Amino acid sequence: MKSREHTSTSGADKLVQEIIESTLALDEEAMMGSARQLLKRLRRFSTPVVTGTENIPSEPALFVANHSTMAGDTVVALPLLAEAAGRAVRGMNDRAFYKNPRLRQWSIKNGAVMGHPDVGSALFEAKKDILVFPGGAYEANKNLDLRYTIQWKQRTGFVRLAAKHGVPIVPMGIVGPDEWYDRYLDRDELRDSVFGKLLRRAGASEEFLNSDELPPIPRGFMGTLLPKWKQVFIHFGKPVKTGRYKGKNISEASQFKLRDQAKAELEAAIERMLLLREDMRKNKSGVLSEFNW
Repeated sequence: MKSREHTSTSGADKLVQEIIESTLALDEEAMMGSARQLLKRLRRFSTPVVTGTENIPSEPALFVANHSTMAGDTVVALPLLAEAAGRAVRGMNDRAFYKNPRLRQWSIKNGAVMGHPDVGSALFEAKKDILVFPGGAYEANKNLDLRYTIQWKQRTGFVRLAAKHGVPIVPMGIVGPDEWYDRYLDRDELRDSVFGKLLRRAGASEEFLNSDELPPIPRGFMGTLLPKWKQVFIHFGKPVKTGRYKGKNISEASQFKLRDQAKAELEAAIERMLLLREDMRKNKSGVLSEFNW
């Protein structure tokens, strides 16, 4: 039994090291070029609104953002952040993306890294920036009535990572992507629906059906899985400083204090963008306002 545990741990360590080496070997100029190309295509539909760039520090930072339904925000968050910061940024995502070698390579190539403390530490030691969605799958799969709310549970891992390296936590409030999809069924409804019964018959476990990974059934453009485009608004809030904790063991109380500060700043950033969008709508023609362009 001990031998199996050692092998498993060794395998996990090798995977983490592979991800670290692969992401640090990326051509960041090429990453920035890809971001510019993506934004060029995006701006054919509408121009994203980005404010608060003066709050982006010149040194590496941990950017924390709210997560939208179906994680659609990941398409725009990284390239817009890279453009605003003027440097390549890695985005942390779920470990499920790194089990399959091809999916792992694709994720890393596109600027993603596995959400693991050792990966984060290696990036900060190399003076790189990180974007993280602390709410993870739970926030991305939230019910419709929870749009634009922060669903972090009691998670403080991102705070520990930032504090360990003394990097600022920069809130990044995102408005728009959380409305790209409506719902046929929220995940709570799905669990007890006919579809939930079908999932059980197909072999889905109760653990999965009660986990963060259970998604809603989304309804996009004209009832399809294509997103209903809404203009993107982003505001970078006031950084939460962690320098005093660098290299120290941060207490649980301090972790939650920093977490609550970051959460409050992020909520304020989201509210600011919702208000800005409403003001802009009032100055648009009826048709454009209806489609939020």
